[in-house]
Amino acid sequence: MGQPVALAANASRRTDGIAESRRVKGLEKLTSVRLAEVLSQKGAIPAEAITDALYAQEQTGEPFTHAILDGGHITEWDLAKIVTEVFQLPFLMAGSHSLDEDAKNLLPKEVLFENLIVPLEVFDGVLTLVMPILTPFDVLNRIQRESNLEIFPYVGLLSENKKVLNENFREFAKFHEELKKKREDAAQGKGAKAAGDWMSIFDAGEEAIQSHLKKK
Repeated sequence: MGQPVALAANASRRTDGIAESRRVKGLEKLTSVRLAEVLSQKGAIPAEAITDALYAQEQTGEPFTHAILDGGHITEWDLAKIVTEVFQLPFLMAGSHSLDEDAKNLLPKEVLFENLIVPLEVFDGVLTLVMPILTPFDVLNRIQRESNLEIFPYVGLLSENKKVLNENFREFAKFHEELKKKREDAAQGKGAKAAGDWMSIFDAGEEAIQSHLKKK
């Protein structure tokens, strides 16, 4: 069974009945640091690429998963498979589900566009959405607080989410291009990184990962 078919098989768990669980456990584990640690432990990506992606996220705001994929060391299918397995979340291609109008209009477009989140529907106090592989907990938690809804996230593909957002929001293409340029400008403004400055950009949890990577 190929990867697309295998992952798509997990998508059979539709949004019906999600409200029964009310709160998805373990969302606080959805962090770039945790994913970086997993990728390091699995040896899926070179240590330097992981460090570079964490640095890019810290300095330019580019999401960790986006930076990892830009490096070309892993496909989005393989990365999505790791996320579904490690964080025990279902997979769903965003284009396979119609977007509910209430869900589309619930969150500020800037939040959807910047984080490449596809909102699916709102049912009985639960907002179901598709992440671009992984959306950090701090973003999901902010959405929960501001919407006063529980969040049920699916793991999706970065490319698919871009496609669906572009098809459903006419403002997306312009916003995405401007954001891309802004991040590129930020990266250029930072210049070359100095080896001795790496540790200062990470918090205690990230320092632990850097220590782990150096031992590899």
